[in-house]
Amino acid sequence: MGWSASGVMGQFLLDQFDPSDLSVDLTAEDGKLALWGSAVTPNFNSDLAYGTSPWNSGECSGAGYTAGGPTLTGTTLVASGGVLTFDADNVQLNGTTITSEGGLIYWPNKSNRAYAAIWWGAPKETQDGTFLITWHSSGIVVSDYTP
Repeated sequence: MGWSASGVMGQFLLDQFDPSDLSVDLTAEDGKLALWGSAVTPNFNSDLAYGTSPWNSGECSGAGYTAGGPTLTGTTLVASGGVLTFDADNVQLNGTTITSEGGLIYWPNKSNRAYAAIWWGAPKETQDGTFLITWHSSGIVVSDYTP
C-alpha cells in the first residue's frame, strides 16, 4: 500500500504515559531520522521501533546516506496557546543519490522506539546532490490539546 500520511505512533504515546514509563526526552538531541522509500506502510497504532516490521526493510541506501539516518539537532518541545509543538533543525544530507518518500523519527537509546513517521507527499530523489528536509514552519509534530 505504501505511504499516505504522516503521524505519531500510538504505542509511543501510550508507553510515554502508562506504567511502562518510556521516558523519552524529545529535547535531548539524541533522536534520529531514518529515510524510507515507497515500500513501507506505517501502522500508527501498532508500529514500535526502527529495525522491527515494517521498519526492518526498505530503508534508503545510496551515496551520502548512512543507514539509521542523521541525528536530529536543535530539538525543541514547546507548549503554548493550547498547542504542543515538537521541532528540530532542518536536515541536510550532501552528496546523496537516494530516493525517499518519508522518514521515521526514533530514539536509539530507547530500544529504537519510533515516535513519528513523516511522509513527504511523494518520492523525492537526488542524484549526487543535496537532500534537504525543511520542516514546516509550525513544527514537525503539532498537537492541539484544547477542546
